[in-house]
Amino acid sequence: MLASCWTWDVDPVILPIAGPIQIRWYGLAFLGVFYFGYLLQAWQFARAGRSKEIAARFVNWGIVGVFVGAWFGHRLFYEWDKVVSNPLYLIDIRGGIAGLSSHGATFGCITVLILFGRKFRIPIGEMFDRFMWACASAAAFVRLGNFFNSEVVGRPSDVPWAVCLPQYDAHHGLPLTPRHPSQLYEVLIGIAILGILTLVDRLAGGEKRPRWLMMGTFFTLYFGARFAVEFVKEQQGGVPDDWNITTGAILSIPFFLTGVGFIIYALKARLPASEGVATIDEPPAPEPSKSKKK
Repeated sequence: MLASCWTWDVDPVILPIAGPIQIRWYGLAFLGVFYFGYLLQAWQFARAGRSKEIAARFVNWGIVGVFVGAWFGHRLFYEWDKVVSNPLYLIDIRGGIAGLSSHGATFGCITVLILFGRKFRIPIGEMFDRFMWACASAAAFVRLGNFFNSEVVGRPSDVPWAVCLPQYDAHHGLPLTPRHPSQLYEVLIGIAILGILTLVDRLAGGEKRPRWLMMGTFFTLYFGARFAVEFVKEQQGGVPDDWNITTGAILSIPFFLTGVGFIIYALKARLPASEGVATIDEPPAPEPSKSKKK
């Protein structure tokens, strides 16, 4: 007997235009990624006295980093067998952009943050810290897009809030199956981390926070939560189906440990959040008094 579930059967295509050209919910989700990412990045830069133009320039870099990293990451992490049998599959774009890895996108963003920071002479730690709000927002939007696509689904479940995804089950030749709405779990995780980052930032003194703290906080929270959620998600390749751990969970471990390490480093080193900001432990030196000539 089919357990109770609520049904999600939304067409991922909002408007077909011509041939393969379509307006899709997933595409709108990515617009949200970059638009709100820009707003959050501009807010962080402006708070440090940096121009919004820097944030606007970074959007272009970020788009390249996200898509290139996510593209190669999916094929290297989840379709390694295909790459080994045909190395050209790594750059085969005939199937469109289907198959993007969030862990690969993370590697892409790390690379872009380092290169952008060096080019514009912004401390790398500051670049990472200011980008973490955009990362949390992006995590929520991407998983919302996955939900509209009925992909990256949860494992079968009889929880009271289980969801049925007719399009996924029909595509894979499966009977209608109640599942964990794992995509929505990750949407909520992204929103919650946005709030926690803001709280930590406030408690740490805003622009007086130690550099690398926000990066460490995001990596610890997001990839720790991601590791947990992976246990209610279907396998997506990369490791044998009978393993009790997913590829996503395995990939989350080093990011989580990196986050913990940077929190410890930030609290010990206590570097200023930005160049030109007073150090955490020492107030700015008073201006020398002017002596009167006699």
